[in-house]
Amino acid sequence: MRGPRLGASYRRALLDAELARLAAGLSGLAVDIGGKRVPRGDFRRLERGVRRWVLLNHAAAEGPDVIGSAEALPFRPASVNGILCSEVIQYVDRYEEMLAEFRRVLVPGGRVLLSAPLLHRLDHATDRHRFSGSRLRELFARAGLEVEAVTQQGCFFTTLAHMVRQAAAHIRSRPLRAVAAVPALSAGACLRLLDRLPPVGRSPFLSSYTTGYLVVARRP
Repeated sequence: MRGPRLGASYRRALLDAELARLAAGLSGLAVDIGGKRVPRGDFRRLERGVRRWVLLNHAAAEGPDVIGSAEALPFRPASVNGILCSEVIQYVDRYEEMLAEFRRVLVPGGRVLLSAPLLHRLDHATDRHRFSGSRLRELFARAGLEVEAVTQQGCFFTTLAHMVRQAAAHIRSRPLRAVAAVPALSAGACLRLLDRLPPVGRSPFLSSYTTGYLVVARRP
C-alpha cells in the first residue's frame, strides 16, 4: 500500500528556506561544518558569490574535502569568509571550543550561519545537547562573535505538527505508515496555518515552543 510521501520534516523545510536566503550572502572561502556530499533536505550550497566551498567532516564516509574536527579547525587564522554549521552543534562535545575556533579562522566581518534543534527527537547516541535562543546568544557572545539575528523555526502549532509527522514517518510497517501519513499531513497543514496567526507570535506561551533556531553572527 502506497500512501502520500511524508517528505522532509517541517523543521528541515523551514530551515532550508531560511538557509537558501541567507547563504546567498556568503562570499569568498566558505566552510560547511559537518558537510556531506549527499545533501540534506532541499538546501543546496550556492556557488554564486562563494569562491570555494570546503566540506569538513570527521567521517571519511561522507566524502568531505577535509577530514577534521570542528573543535580544532585545520585552517589558518583569519582565512575563512563564511561558515555554515547546520544541525551539528548538538553533536559536538566541546561546543564552546568550536565557536572559539569559528572566531579564530574567520576574517573580520566573516559570517556564521548556525542552526540548532530544540524540540526535536534525539536521533543518535551522540546527540547530546539542546539550546534555547538566549543560550545560543550567550555562547556566541562569549566566543567574541556578534549576533545579528536569531530566528526560530515555528511556534507551538508547527512544533506539534513536526512531532506528529516525525511519529508517522518512523512507523516501521509500510501499510500503517501509509495510513498514518494522511491524517498526519492534513493535521500538519492546519496546525502550520494556525502558527501564522498574529496572536500566536504575540503569545509568550505559544511562541516559547519551537523546533529550533538559526543564528546569524559575524566576527567583529
